[in-house]
Amino acid sequence: MGMQCRIGFVAVLLAGFFISPAFAERAAPDGAWAKRVQVLYVKDKGTVQRHAVRVWDSEPEKNLDFVWEPAEDGTLAADGTVNGRGKLVWRVRGSASYDPDTIYSTYVGGLKDGRLDGQGRLQFRSGELFEGHFVAGRLEGKGLHVDTAGNRYEGGFIAGRPHGEGRLAETTGTIYTGSFANGLKHGEGTSQLAGGATYVSRWTMGLESGRPEVVADATLGGLLKAQSGGDAGKAEIAVAIEPRMTQRASDSGVMTYQHLVQDESIAIYPIDDRINGLWNGSGQISTDSWMFDNRDWDAPAYVEVGVRTRDGSKVKLDRLELAVANSEAYRKPMLATISHQGCTGFRPSFSIKNYGWGDVRDMKMTLQFATEKDDIPRSRAFSRVVGSFDEGIDVAIKDIFDEVGVETGRLAKARYTCPSREAVDVCRSQVFNDAGFGDIADYVEGNDQIYTNLAGTLDYKWADDSGTVYDASETFRVDIALAVIEYPIEAECGDLAPMAPEALRYQEVHLPVGKKDYSIDIPVRGNRSISSYIARMKLDAEPAMSSFHQFSVAAHFTDGSIRKSKPVNLYYVQPRLSKFQPGMEPPVCTLSSVGGC
Repeated sequence: MGMQCRIGFVAVLLAGFFISPAFAERAAPDGAWAKRVQVLYVKDKGTVQRHAVRVWDSEPEKNLDFVWEPAEDGTLAADGTVNGRGKLVWRVRGSASYDPDTIYSTYVGGLKDGRLDGQGRLQFRSGELFEGHFVAGRLEGKGLHVDTAGNRYEGGFIAGRPHGEGRLAETTGTIYTGSFANGLKHGEGTSQLAGGATYVSRWTMGLESGRPEVVADATLGGLLKAQSGGDAGKAEIAVAIEPRMTQRASDSGVMTYQHLVQDESIAIYPIDDRINGLWNGSGQISTDSWMFDNRDWDAPAYVEVGVRTRDGSKVKLDRLELAVANSEAYRKPMLATISHQGCTGFRPSFSIKNYGWGDVRDMKMTLQFATEKDDIPRSRAFSRVVGSFDEGIDVAIKDIFDEVGVETGRLAKARYTCPSREAVDVCRSQVFNDAGFGDIADYVEGNDQIYTNLAGTLDYKWADDSGTVYDASETFRVDIALAVIEYPIEAECGDLAPMAPEALRYQEVHLPVGKKDYSIDIPVRGNRSISSYIARMKLDAEPAMSSFHQFSVAAHFTDGSIRKSKPVNLYYVQPRLSKFQPGMEPPVCTLSSVGGC
């Protein structure tokens, strides 16, 4: 066995990987070793050392660099070969490490003998994604592949290719569920067309047989040749999030969207799970006001519409339009908690801020004292009527602290100082000796900022524009400041808020909120005799607000026939920037100013 050294953290270099945008035959992933001398922190020895590092480069012809950021179990063999979990980033050789536009691919997961091995996620700048269990650089077993066009395959893999049972959801709206072999449809499968029609057929290495002669397609219509569909019968329409602009927006830190082909529609919704949780009420309300206040919300959904013929023949495209069935405001509150900190060390209160476009009605709250660790049992529960509010409300809970035996009077007047940052642990012990935290002593955390955590449920009602009232129940967490240990410190200011990238070649499409059954023309540029055509749009709402839009793309051909895309549901998020400011300030401020931004 060769010697291995355990690594704490490193920034290293790697390069590319095999990938094909379609499930076609591909050559074996030949390659070469990529090597580099890297300065590494060796955790076992607690020292920084220079080591030769090497990983397998399956695309040496691209001449890329690699960066390796090992996890806790990252190791190097005697010859520098990477093993263990970590992050591999391939980028343009010689480019600045801080420039996201030069990144070629990013892999997070396991490695063995310098190759991707174990559970992992491989994301390319082109939008292509592989996720699942890798063996020697290729997916094996159950996994996920999203190609550059946005088509999504979930199912079995062998040697990196779809094999066995799987589900392929295409951006055209067609969904195939059945057998694959060597990356191609093979065997029996069920196809569901964009219009909803479903049939069973057999496939032989990508070639279909046994398809019914007549299959009803609800996305076909028109004035001429209605039975065969005319030019429309030869075409199909794909609707997907455009990956490159979306990746640039993500690199800039702004809101981004993803698409998902479902049985009855294509959903376009935020990538951020926290935003989705606030939208549908399944997430946890926390001190995420920064997520709203420090983000550029002028962030459209970058959508690509592709019209193409199945056999490559030419058709004459007259015009494209968005046929919108409904655009309606989304009035569910989007809530965040705000900790009250500063002025005095003890602040037995917090605020609830509403970034949604509807008011909160009849809110009730249950809460328990807790810690950041979920395995520690919480305290007994307390309840409080919060009431109704629009942009925000303050919640005072000093009486609850009195009830659990906290010496609130003493904490409100006390000031705790410490000669230096290094002495904070000693000073913290003195605070615990001086202050009485009663029954919540086990739930007190922090070093110089001493606090407890509240966790509970907010139950309330809200109404949409039609007057329908809904019940909502969401969990929340918030920190409550108990004491501050003051010591000399120099503050550093943060970065500027992120901004959305420019997309000059995209058509801006503003969907009017509160309007039904309308259409918006999408200009067709260039030669209208096409076998394929792509239109790109920046979709947002007007006025800019959280809203729900249902539409399809209609391609009108010069022979009078029409092809419609699968219905699209856009969940557009534009929070209301609440002007609410907490109003529960103590009558006298006692904390020293130690700097800030």
